[in-house]
Amino acid sequence: MSAIEGRAKLVQAGKKMLADWQQTRENWRDENALQFEQRYMKPLEASIRAAALVMERMNSALEGARHDCRNSSELGL
Repeated sequence: MSAIEGRAKLVQAGKKMLADWQQTRENWRDENALQFEQRYMKPLEASIRAAALVMERMNSALEGARHDCRNSSELGL
């Protein structure tokens, strides 16, 4: 699996998790729900966004390395 495929799966799973959480919040409206959201859900959402960005950058770096390796082999280096 490429970094971009992994990123896509992570983003999709994150979207599903957030949609499921919103559905849960419709029924769970007490202080515990708010604390859970602040303690777990918001940091997890931020971590998913950060990981997706890193995976995108990693994919760019890997593509650059592949390009450089192809060019080196074509030049006989």
